[in-house]
Formats: sequence, structure tokens, C-alpha cells
Amino acid sequence: MSASRTRLLVVTALAAAASQPLVAAPDAAKLIAGLAREAPASIAFAEVRFSSLLREPLIVSGNLAYGGPGNLERQVARPYRETTTIRGESARIEREGEEPHTFALKHAPELQGFLRAFGALLAGDAATLERSFAVAASGDDSRWQLELTPTDSRTRRRVRTIVVNGRNDEPRCVATLDVQGGGSVLLLGAATAVAPYTSLDDLLTQCRAE
Repeated sequence: MSASRTRLLVVTALAAAASQPLVAAPDAAKLIAGLAREAPASIAFAEVRFSSLLREPLIVSGNLAYGGPGNLERQVARPYRETTTIRGESARIEREGEEPHTFALKHAPELQGFLRAFGALLAGDAATLERSFAVAASGDDSRWQLELTPTDSRTRRRVRTIVVNGRNDEPRCVATLDVQGGGSVLLLGAATAVAPYTSLDDLLTQCRAE
């Protein structure tokens, strides 16, 4: 093939690529507003926690009940029975066979950061979310990702980022990634039937494909 013929093909290909419409990232505020849930609402969950201190990931499952802003209940049914009740800035944990334990969320910045993010998402409240996180949206309206980076220095010492993947108006995976390379992945609704995985990165890849 002659040099002039090659140049013509390259120019044609570049022109065709340039003519393709660019897919704009979804509007974060609009996307978050569409996630609002009217209380009370509930959904099945499975949570997978990865840590260098664990020989294998810890997996728990059960049901999440949303009672409005600042009101969340996490009911673990397997592999043990436990209920965590969030009311405002305090949490109460009741595990079968043990005395209930109540603590202030300020003493658990990783949990506090997750609850701020998750609560604001369920309320469809982008303004509240943006007071605690830098928010970046990618994908499109039918399959999207929100990346939430904490702006509070105290939270940043524990939490690197929170990544939310979903479809349409349904969040499917909420990954809280810590600064030590571990983290937890909350799988919601249909996403609880996740395929086998071998690592945190593998599970995050599956979440992006959900």
C-alpha cells in the first residue's frame, strides 16, 4: 500500500472517530436525587469485608431498613444474628447471646463516613453528600458510578474513598475502601447473588459490570 493511501486511511479513520458523539457523564446531583427512597424502605444485603487481619473475607447477610434521614437498621441473619440501629449520631449493637452495646459514631470514623454517604444517597440529598465528600460521577444514566472522596481530614485517615455502582435508580454495590488497601463491599438487592470472586479487586470489577 502506498504512503499516500495509508495517510488517507488514517485521516479518514480519525475523522470518523471525531464525528462520533461524546457520551457525557451523568449529572451527579440529578443522579443522586433519583436514588431517593420514601421511608420506610428495606432491601436485602450481603457485605463482604477484606482485611490483612483476616485469613479470608468475612461475609454477612441480612436486611437493611431505612426509616428516614439518620435512621437506619442493619439486621444480620447469617452467619450470626445481630442488629445495629443507627439513630442520629449514635449506634446500638445487639448480638444474640451478648449484652447490647451503644456508642457514638464519632468514635468510629469509617462507619460514620459510610453512614453519611449511604444516608444521603437514600435521601437523594446531593447537597448534604457534597458537604462531606468530593463527588465524581461517571458512566451513563443506565449504568453509573459515583466516587466519593472524604473531605474531612479525620475521616481521610481511615477512608480512602467510597465507590457506589448502580443501574438506573438502584444502587447495587457500595464499596468503602480504606487507606491500608482493604475495605468492605455492600451488595444490595439483586447484586447479593454475586458470582464467585478471588479478591477485593475482583469483586469491585464485578460491581462495575453489574
